[in-house]
Amino acid sequence: MRKFIILSFILMFIFTGCKTTPQNMVNLPQASEDKTKIEEEKPLEGGTLRVNITSFDTLNPFLNSNERVRQMLNLSLEGLVTLDKTLKPVPQLAEKWDINGLNIKFYLKKNVKWQDGVSFTANDVKFTFDSFKSKEVKSPYKDILINYLSSYKTNGDYEFEVVLNKPAANPIALFTFPILAEHQYKSKEDILNKDIVPIGTGPYKISSYSVSREVIFEKNPYYRGDKPYIDNIVFKIVPNENAMITSFQSKEADFTFLSDIDWDKYKELSNVNIYKYVMQDYVFMAPNYQNPALKDSNVRKAMCYGIDTDKILRDVYFGHGLKSCIPVRPDSWLYSSKIVAHNYDIKEANKILEENGWNLVKGIRNNGTYQLKFDLIVNVNNPYLIKTAQIIKNNLKSIGIEIKIVPKDWDNLLSSVYSGKFDLVLMEWNLSYNQDMSAMFMTKGKDNFMGYSNSKVDEIYSRIFYDLEENSLKADYQVLEQVFLEEQPIIGLFYIEGAVMAYDNVKGVDPTGFNVFDNIEKWYIKK
Repeated sequence: MRKFIILSFILMFIFTGCKTTPQNMVNLPQASEDKTKIEEEKPLEGGTLRVNITSFDTLNPFLNSNERVRQMLNLSLEGLVTLDKTLKPVPQLAEKWDINGLNIKFYLKKNVKWQDGVSFTANDVKFTFDSFKSKEVKSPYKDILINYLSSYKTNGDYEFEVVLNKPAANPIALFTFPILAEHQYKSKEDILNKDIVPIGTGPYKISSYSVSREVIFEKNPYYRGDKPYIDNIVFKIVPNENAMITSFQSKEADFTFLSDIDWDKYKELSNVNIYKYVMQDYVFMAPNYQNPALKDSNVRKAMCYGIDTDKILRDVYFGHGLKSCIPVRPDSWLYSSKIVAHNYDIKEANKILEENGWNLVKGIRNNGTYQLKFDLIVNVNNPYLIKTAQIIKNNLKSIGIEIKIVPKDWDNLLSSVYSGKFDLVLMEWNLSYNQDMSAMFMTKGKDNFMGYSNSKVDEIYSRIFYDLEENSLKADYQVLEQVFLEEQPIIGLFYIEGAVMAYDNVKGVDPTGFNVFDNIEKWYIKK
C-alpha cells in the first residue's frame, strides 16, 4: 500500500531534449475513459455509494500515513486551502490570504461549523498545528510544520498568521492538510488515540465506524456549501487488493480504487468505467555533475533524444503515463504553453554528439579524453524501473553510449547518490504539490545530490520565493523553464497515472490525484 508523501520531498526538476515549437504539443489525458456516451440528464437525489477500501490502522489524521485513508477522509475533512485541477491553491476553510515576505495571514470563513454544530475558529487551526508538531505524532504533515514554519498565532477568532522560517515557492500550497476540531481532542491521549473518529467540516461526516468492517459517511447537515446528491457513502473494508477487485466484480461495490497499473484488463467488464488521473510520481534520470562527460549538456541532450519514452510507457507502464519535459505537470497552472515533450530521434541524438566532438570508436563514443560509459543505478525492488533501465540501456547503445545497470536496494541507492558515488540514477519521486524544486536545483539546495549549479537558476528562484502575485510567480516559472530547456540538467521521462473504477450508474466522477472524490457534491447515482 502506497503511503502518502506530503511536501517534505521537494525534489527534482528537469528539462530534456525539448523543443519550443508549437507542433507536437503535449496531449493531456482525458479525466475519464467512460465507454458510454455522455448524455445531459438531471442529477438524482438520494442513494448509497458503496466503495471498497483495503484494511488500515487508523482514521486519526494525526497518526495516519495511508494514502487511501487520506483520500477517504477528504469527504469530511478540509484544509485552509485545497487544490483545483491545475494544482492551483484555492480557498477552503480560509476565505483569502495575504503574503508579505515570510508572513502569511489567512482570513478564515465565518460561516463554518463542525459536523456537531460547534463553530469553527482560528483556535482549531492553532490546535491542529500544535498537535501535528507533537513529538509523538508521526504524520507526514508534521514535516511541513517543522521544515517550513518559524511561528504562528491567532489574531482573534477568524485570522491566523504564519511566519515561514525560509522562503518557499508557491507557499500557500503547503497548507492543504486537514484542520481538526480542538473540542474533540480533550487530551494528549486523544491526539494519539488510533481509535478516534475525526469530525470535520466537509460535505459528509462519519456516522459509523466498525473496525475491519466498514466506515459509513452521511451528509453533514451543517455543511455550508452545496448539499451533495448522494445520501450515504459506505466503505467496505476488505483484507487485500485481490479481495477489493473481487468484491467489485461481484457488484458488492459501485466504486473502487485501482492499484495495478495494467487496469486496461478491466475495460471489458460490463457497464464499468475507468477514470484516470495524473499522480505526482515522476520518473527521471539524474546525472552526477562530477563526471566530466555528463557535465556536457550536449551529452545530456543526446540522451534525451536517444531514449524512446513512448516505448517505455507502452511496454512497461501499459501506456499509463504523461510525458513531460519538466517535473511541472503539463496540466499545472505553472506550466508554460511553450514546453513540448521531446521526440525519440536517433538521428538528432547522433548529430548532436558528432557536432560536439564525441566520435564513435569501436561502438562507444569518446572525445579523446573521456568515453561515454556510465553505471546506471536503479532500485532493485521496483520492477517497472528495472525494465525501464533495460530499455534505456538498449536505446543509448544505438547512439554510442554504453550503460551498465547497477540494481541497489533503496537505502543503498540513497547512500550512493547522496555521497556522490554514482554516474546516473533512475528514480521515481513523489513530487511536492507546491511544485517547489529549488532544493534540488539551487546550488546550495539540500537535495542537490547531482552537484548542479547555475547562477541564473539561483537568481530566478530568489525572485520566485518572494513573488506575491500569481501572475509574477507564473511568469518567473516560465523563465525558469526556458533556462532548463537550454541546460537540461536531468533527463525527464513522464508522470505515472493512477485510476479508479466505477459502474456506469455512478455519475459525475472526475478524480484528481490530490482528491479522487473531487467535486463529490455533484456525484449522483442513476437508478
